[in-house]
Amino acid sequence: MSNPYQTSYDEVPYESWPFPQTHPDRLATLATLFGMTPAPVARCRVLELGCASGGNLIPMAQTLPESHFVGIDLSARQIADGQAIQQTLGLTNIELRQLSITEVNPDLGEFDYIISHGVYSWVPDAVQEQMLAICERQLAPDGVAYISYNTYPGWRMRGMIRDMMQYHAHMFEPPQRVPQARGLLDFLAQSVPTENNPYGILLKQELEMLRRQPDSYLFHEHLEDVNEPLYFHQFVERAAAHRLQYLGEADFSIMLASNFAPQVAETLRRVAPDIIRMEQYMDFLRNRTFRQTLLVHADRTLRRDLNYQHLNGLLVASPAKPVTELPDLTGPTQERFQAPNGAMLHSANPITKTAMALLAECWPQALPFTELRAAARGRLQPLHIQDAAGVAQDTQLLGMELLQCYTVGIIELRTGQPPFTLTVSDRPLACPLARWQAQRGPRVTNRRHEPTDLNEFSRYLLPLLDGEHDRDALLQALEQLAANGVLVIEQHGKRVAPAEARKLLAEALDHALPLLARSALLLD
Repeated sequence: MSNPYQTSYDEVPYESWPFPQTHPDRLATLATLFGMTPAPVARCRVLELGCASGGNLIPMAQTLPESHFVGIDLSARQIADGQAIQQTLGLTNIELRQLSITEVNPDLGEFDYIISHGVYSWVPDAVQEQMLAICERQLAPDGVAYISYNTYPGWRMRGMIRDMMQYHAHMFEPPQRVPQARGLLDFLAQSVPTENNPYGILLKQELEMLRRQPDSYLFHEHLEDVNEPLYFHQFVERAAAHRLQYLGEADFSIMLASNFAPQVAETLRRVAPDIIRMEQYMDFLRNRTFRQTLLVHADRTLRRDLNYQHLNGLLVASPAKPVTELPDLTGPTQERFQAPNGAMLHSANPITKTAMALLAECWPQALPFTELRAAARGRLQPLHIQDAAGVAQDTQLLGMELLQCYTVGIIELRTGQPPFTLTVSDRPLACPLARWQAQRGPRVTNRRHEPTDLNEFSRYLLPLLDGEHDRDALLQALEQLAANGVLVIEQHGKRVAPAEARKLLAEALDHALPLLARSALLLD
């Protein structure tokens, strides 16, 4: 008898890309902040339940060669695809197995990190229980498990749309179900009024989100037979039955009541005496649809009172940039630093302003907190000479402001530095996985475990960056691609002559290489 889950993912494979929030470093960082001593990420064991074709696990294995990775998935097609990539890259520290979650037994071993993204809500109750049982049985004593799932109340509206699409699409054969579902979405978007109509407004918001999703997401998220959201407190109760406790969310910024208006935060603190009730009430306020929850063993003692000393031993990175072109770093002027997510730091503290400027200069690399503190003080001297008490005060203020930045996504905290370089060498070398991916499409995985989209020029350049080509050789290879019509060189909408093409290619090359470095795609 065929397995419906296996068949559906074989027929419509899920797009397999990295999920930065599942990386062991993210899990280790949060565990460290909450007082645990997780396994060093450079030497750990990782299990992924529902690994698809390894798009999340294979980049980890390449970046962390001394760690060991095991991925299981029910789809034979996806496992075969992943094993082919593994073989091409020559990776020996990863195992991809076609295996049901219900078939996982203790023989598979113990793991420091267990991750499962986009599985829990889409499998029957018995499989959900087995996932938690695996975490209880095979998670190391100081291990961290990551499980994502759909949540109420936000999935009430989304579930209604799913019901509509299922009702309509299941009248058709599987190949036609996704286009039919999209047709229904368009019909609803055009037909339901939004003016003075709360239903229409909510419906339009959900429909716009779904329109942007790929076919594989629409098929498996909304057209599968099983998709069972639950409330956060229900998930925690199920985990507790397996002697697992709530550590936090992979996205730390959503855990804090302080991110609400002061009167809202005060009410939350009054009605929610513990972290579980607090998180549940915040879900009510945010209308959350999805959670990425971290679990640890129930006997672990957790520290919830974060302070700046917790930054010792961690690395700091930030994409935030000063809003003003020439910020006053040494004086008392309040300066603003804005992150790509829109979050803003306002600070008049010289050491904090200087530290943020340093982080902007070295992004996307990270600096150890102690090194960042010392470098900021070094730039301020002799303009900012202090005694020991002043230094301690500055350190405390810097740490407190950085922690506040972390809560809103202005900075990143890490336990280690991903292996990449910002320096463009004479013979640039790009990540092997990214070079392989670029030959198949414009999306690649960088060394920060992020999917990265390339423009057309960089897509053809990246496979050439094998550490053997100098600048002249790269230009020659690019010219050949242009001559063969693979790489089209145009100016003002017209093809250019060969002599002019070389000049444009040289300019594009000199522009692209630093950008690839800043995208964490180049190696030493």
